[in-house]
Amino acid sequence: MRFHRGKQSITARVRSWSGFREEGQALVELALVSSVLLLAVTGIMVFGIFEMQIMALTEGVSSAGRVLAVSGGITLDPCAAAVSAVQNAAPLLSPGSLSYQIVMNPTPSQGSTTNHSYTQTSCSSTSTTTGPPSYLYSGGTVSVTATYSKCSLNFFGGKLLPGGCQISQTITEVVQ
Repeated sequence: MRFHRGKQSITARVRSWSGFREEGQALVELALVSSVLLLAVTGIMVFGIFEMQIMALTEGVSSAGRVLAVSGGITLDPCAAAVSAVQNAAPLLSPGSLSYQIVMNPTPSQGSTTNHSYTQTSCSSTSTTTGPPSYLYSGGTVSVTATYSKCSLNFFGGKLLPGGCQISQTITEVVQ
């Protein structure tokens, strides 16, 4: 007695004789696709962290500008107030990697057209009418620049910016 199977392709007959099945095919496809997917997701996360650092520094500098704009006649140390505002608004940034430049420009009507620039984290005075606090005249301008030198753009151990990564943000406000 002979069993008749019908017409089968040669490859189907060889597979049935050899015991070859397609059960591992999904696992191989998963291994190939997941490595590419993991690479893409990691790249998105690296650039997301970098963008988060940019946004945190921007918010910090904006906050410092607002603080100095309303600090005329109030604070004895405008530089410390600006630095504190940046660090409070951007807690995810390492304070040791931040550098500052604060430029105060009193109005010409007050008899001064000179920009007064400070790069320290403190520029205190004993009075609001002398030294750096006296440059916060109503109608004058104040510019705050903060630079973050420890931004992260490393991707699988390689640096995407070989010369180093720096983020810098500046804002200019009119003193109230």
